[in-house]
Amino acid sequence: MKKLIPLLLMPLFSMAQGGLGFGMNQPQASPGFVIKGNIAGVKDSTEVLLVGGDDGKTVVAKGKVAKSAFTLKGKLPAPAIFRLSFAGYPQAVDMFIFNDAITITGDIANAQSVKIKGSSIEDDFQDFSAQFNPVFMNLQTIGNQIQIESSLQKKDSLIRLYNSTKDPLLGNILRFTKEKPGSVVSSLALFAVVSLFDGPLSLEAAYNTLQPSAKKGVYARAIEQKIEEGKIGMVGSQAMDFTQKDVDGKPISLASFRGKYVLVDFWASWCKPCRAENPNVVSAYQNFKNKNFTVLGVSLDQAKPNWVEAIKADNLTWTHVSDLQYWSNAVAQLYHITSIPANFLIDPNGKIIARDIRGEELNRKLQEVLK
Repeated sequence: MKKLIPLLLMPLFSMAQGGLGFGMNQPQASPGFVIKGNIAGVKDSTEVLLVGGDDGKTVVAKGKVAKSAFTLKGKLPAPAIFRLSFAGYPQAVDMFIFNDAITITGDIANAQSVKIKGSSIEDDFQDFSAQFNPVFMNLQTIGNQIQIESSLQKKDSLIRLYNSTKDPLLGNILRFTKEKPGSVVSSLALFAVVSLFDGPLSLEAAYNTLQPSAKKGVYARAIEQKIEEGKIGMVGSQAMDFTQKDVDGKPISLASFRGKYVLVDFWASWCKPCRAENPNVVSAYQNFKNKNFTVLGVSLDQAKPNWVEAIKADNLTWTHVSDLQYWSNAVAQLYHITSIPANFLIDPNGKIIARDIRGEELNRKLQEVLK
């Protein structure tokens, strides 16, 4: 009946609903919400359900239709998008609400006739949808065409069209949030384009322009989580300690290297780019090992013999650790490593001062800090 969630947002909406704390540490408003509806064309005794929650499937309230009218009551822990559905009817109403007195009127056969009043959040959401749904849907259409297009020339043309459509989007979203800094819909707006920000700091700067009233609900929590996770391993942040066993089964902690410059090097015996980079790491180690520098290798291997053999073959004479869990390596998971080779250069105080530096860049950085 009413589709207020842009198609491009559906995976984000599902992810946010999937356990980011819908009911966690949120203010309990009183007396709660009251939804009074009158939807023509719905048969008497039809069950009405308001569905949402962490899993997007929790029944928050339910009632029965009598002469096209119904009433739903309850209390919400936080503002969020909920779906109002009618048993036996394919149409549904998505609405962004909190603990408000809301009226819904319209006709089950005419989606455009449905009107929702009494929720300022819903008003802002309708404004957001009117402005950005066409852009999101256009981007999704172009993206789908890119996926199926076989002609490289046409694919390149579609990619240019996608980028020219996408590029103004972030600026327009920021203008929207500037106009509505106190609305929780601004958190949704930022979350919708979270991938367009140039790293966690720019996202954090935009989020910090919002007022406390906008920083409630599942989308605000999702943004905060994204910022927190994005700062992991960021240059300037403190390296997180970890402990794994070396080739002899001895537990080795990152903290045990405090006081030295340490290159934490993620690699694996099966990784060809890693093996190709190893001579550069060996060269750096030999050049600077007597200047308060060392390397700590973290392997994403599965088979210990392959790991040990590669260490010997490549002359990697520094400390190595692994839990032999492949991509599930606990340290790789901790630092959100999704590709290798990868590395972090950590100073004697445990602060990350560079990352993913290789070849001559690695030597230049070490020359700079190990004067």
